Amino acid sequence: MIQLAISSWTVHGALGQVWYEPDANGVMINKSDEHPATLTLLDLPAHMANDGISVLEVCNFHLPSIDDAYLTQFKSALDDAGVTLANLLVDTGNLSSLDDEKWRADIEMTKRWQDIASKLGAKGTRIDCGTETPTLETRQRSAEALRELVEYGNSIGIDTTTENWRATSVEPDDLFDIIEHIDRPIKLCVDFGNAEKTADKYGTIERLMPHADSIHCKGHFDGMTLDVDEFHQSLDIIKKHDFSGHISLIDDGTENEWERTLILKDHIAKHLL
Repeated sequence: MIQLAISSWTVHGALGQVWYEPDANGVMINKSDEHPATLTLLDLPAHMANDGISVLEVCNFHLPSIDDAYLTQFKSALDDAGVTLANLLVDTGNLSSLDDEKWRADIEMTKRWQDIASKLGAKGTRIDCGTETPTLETRQRSAEALRELVEYGNSIGIDTTTENWRATSVEPDDLFDIIEHIDRPIKLCVDFGNAEKTADKYGTIERLMPHADSIHCKGHFDGMTLDVDEFHQSLDIIKKHDFSGHISLIDDGTENEWERTLILKDHIAKHLL
């Protein structure tokens, strides 16, 4: 059964999130004051439920606090709105690093995010494979780290998902090699936008879809006009593989995000549901 979802990234402009960009010296500068919030994370569950979307994924950097009091407050907001938190998206760290100290530190940091996901009542975490150029050694590092994180997630009762995302796993062959060597049950999120980074977007989606447990579904917009033919080409692949899971509607802009999200929702409802 397909469930419609969103990621907090879908409304990252409205959330006025903590956003970092490097200055001329490479120092990371908080740019959130340039995009003041019009929506709080605590209000998001009710906002999305009002339009019939009841599954959420939250980027770790959208949490304004990780204090227990705030996590309890956010969990209550989810419960009150009847919204399921599918995944905490861990968008930090490099699990394919060849620097032993950095690699170990990022594994331990990811475990702390897994603990936070558990406190929020999330079903799981989405953890990417790493940022290094894929080689035999970096893929092995990634698999070893993810194996440990899958086991840790299991020990605290949450699932682990990975994704065709950053450099180490954006190509299907590299991703499948990592998953094979994890040698533990791990879920897969198929991201349409990341598939565009490969030479053949639709070929990549086609290869990944038989293994998908969730989807990050992006469309191409010119203002408020969706490229329907392009979007439906991706939806046809979903339909072909009889997908059952949640589809997160993703918008990459910072204006009219929710209006575009509802356009994607309407097309999916007509095409797939």
